[in-house]
Amino acid sequence: MTKLGLLEFWGMTDLVTPMALRTVATLRIADHLADGPLDLKDLAVAADADADALGRVLRYLAARGIFEALDADRFALGETARWLLDDDPSAARRWLDQEGYGATMDRAHLDLLGVVRRGGPLQAANKTSLDPVAAASYDQLMAANTRNEAMLLVRAIEWSRFEHLVDVGGGTGVQLEAILTATPQLRGTLVELPTSVDAARQRFEQAALTDRCDVVAGNVLELELPQADAFLLRMLLHSFEDDQAVDVLTRCRRALRPGGSVFVAEAADTHQASFTTMDLIVLVLGHGRERTLAQYDELAAAAGLRRAGIHNPPAGPRALEYTA
Repeated sequence: MTKLGLLEFWGMTDLVTPMALRTVATLRIADHLADGPLDLKDLAVAADADADALGRVLRYLAARGIFEALDADRFALGETARWLLDDDPSAARRWLDQEGYGATMDRAHLDLLGVVRRGGPLQAANKTSLDPVAAASYDQLMAANTRNEAMLLVRAIEWSRFEHLVDVGGGTGVQLEAILTATPQLRGTLVELPTSVDAARQRFEQAALTDRCDVVAGNVLELELPQADAFLLRMLLHSFEDDQAVDVLTRCRRALRPGGSVFVAEAADTHQASFTTMDLIVLVLGHGRERTLAQYDELAAAAGLRRAGIHNPPAGPRALEYTA
């Protein structure tokens, strides 16, 4: 392994740039500059910020190629800052917004030292612990992330061999909508927490899918799942410790019709950079962990399931297929 240079090492410790980016993302500076350059005073008024302080942040980011400083007190968007537009498909601005769920994640990471000493956070910050406002922000972020990968999972699996798919913990239904739209003969059921079901129902209504898709509100750890020949757990089990993950898989197996499959879509341990990143995220948020292929096989076996295949989209989570 190549040793990092000292400057590269120090570059990885910088907190100034991440917080400067989060500040301009929260203030929607990119959107204010979308129609053209603005003088600092006008930009500060639009962003409801102090002109002097905002100017110092923007000059810092301009020196690093994010925004463009046309002179000392006039700024333009620049190409790199377009990632921070609110309607950019990456949803980068929303992830960095300090008034949304992104701030909850950021604050959790500030306690990483305490988490490592204690073995976990003082208070979990995952979806089941969020108030309705934070839960809605969480759903928006997850929907944007899923939307960018949804069709890849659709193409990776032959969904037409099933009659009824239950998406367990499927958020506001982005992935299920994509699968049902691409597979006209398939029926679907979304199982989600009550805070998310209204947005899911609205999504299915707008997609004209209500005649073959229903929504069940509740916690998967407390529900009897509907009978089906396919279950999808997309980025769900990494939010649970082992005993809870086995419980969820067991509930799926009990509701699984003969010849059916349970699909576990999670980050693959073959991509260590993304795998270890997500592992730290679920650590600081609480009650979760990333797992290797062998570890998922062990959980599935404890639930009475065995692996029947692996589906590898070009991007996004790998789908492990299990049968009874």
